[in-house]
Amino acid sequence: MLLLLLALLQTSAASEGLATAPPEEAKATLQSCQMTDKGWVCHYQIPSTTIIRPLEAPDATPSVTSAPTLPMIPVPMEPVAPQVSAPPPAAAVDHTAEVSRQTRLIARCADAKWYSPCLPGERTEAKLLREASQNAATLRGKVTTLLSEQRCDEAIKTALEGGDLPLAREAREFCAPAH
Repeated sequence: MLLLLLALLQTSAASEGLATAPPEEAKATLQSCQMTDKGWVCHYQIPSTTIIRPLEAPDATPSVTSAPTLPMIPVPMEPVAPQVSAPPPAAAVDHTAEVSRQTRLIARCADAKWYSPCLPGERTEAKLLREASQNAATLRGKVTTLLSEQRCDEAIKTALEGGDLPLAREAREFCAPAH
């Protein structure tokens, strides 16, 4: 609410000539808004120009550029032996960070009230993530039940039909005879 008032004040000050807008900045224009059963949905048109501002001089005027063209220089190719390297350990850290982010998002926004600070996109993502999590838990329960009944082939088939390849591998490893 406060931000809306500030925006209105800036707009009225700009129309009176008290404040000036940055020169030649491309801004998104509102196309349409409509009220749906889940809230307001507004459509904007975003301009295709790119605004570049130098970091060193904040008072400099922005320049508008298009995609740069690079000259093509032929380079002789030498045969290179393929190198196989292990994925960096940061990938595992990124995966756990993403899982943690998704868990927090589900807890915060899946069943959020109208006054919660969740954006509509976050609410939608949280609901989809919660549904996927529930489906995975249901599938794991079915596979576990089949494994407890010593029906290994059906358990592996159920996991594969559910689209959970790691679960199918776990079931196959569980059913493998001990050597």
